[in-house]
Amino acid sequence: MNNVRSKLCLFLGGSQSGKSLFAENCAKNWQKVVYYATGGQIENSPEWELRINKHRQRRPDHWTTIEYPVSIDSVVNYCQEHNAEVLIIDCLSLWMGWLIAQNAQLYSHFQLLKHLETEFNYFIKKLTTLQFPVLVVSNEVGQGVTPSTESGRVFREALGHLNQALGNEALCVSFSIAGQNILLKDSSQNFLNGFCPLGIINENYIISKLNSHAGDQSEI
Repeated sequence: MNNVRSKLCLFLGGSQSGKSLFAENCAKNWQKVVYYATGGQIENSPEWELRINKHRQRRPDHWTTIEYPVSIDSVVNYCQEHNAEVLIIDCLSLWMGWLIAQNAQLYSHFQLLKHLETEFNYFIKKLTTLQFPVLVVSNEVGQGVTPSTESGRVFREALGHLNQALGNEALCVSFSIAGQNILLKDSSQNFLNGFCPLGIINENYIISKLNSHAGDQSEI
């Protein structure tokens, strides 16, 4: 794991687990924060609007928010042009849902999965070009029952593969349950006979890892 070069952190968890708040608390360590909100707009849905407004009210006023359907290319370009210090993406599950909705009628099941794989590999490639921290929030959707619909199964499979790919690239991976955040991976973990202990962490741990990784990068 010590060959990780990106400054990407992945925040996993179920719905309402505290993963978004954890990522936001980490981002508050920096001033120039760009927040990529992937929720989009759902017409005639007061419940969705209430949820979106709750997230908006939680963000500091000086953060820059970019909302889907703005592309990842435009987000990355904005960050580079405005000297962003950290990018937070919340969340990949909504981004994947919109991507499936746009393409589900254009491909067969297998072709759709291949198309989604191409899209998320490009997404990851763009993120790993950034030289500052990237905090990515995503849902863990593989622990429940098998979805009854084909679109649900495509969503679960595609998001699972995306989470795995990001986890392999990430400097740190956490998993949130009931507001408690468990460390799954960091670049300095040491395994003894194939075992590495897990532990509860807070934002100070993630921030320290990102800052120490910045120092390591400057020496390369």
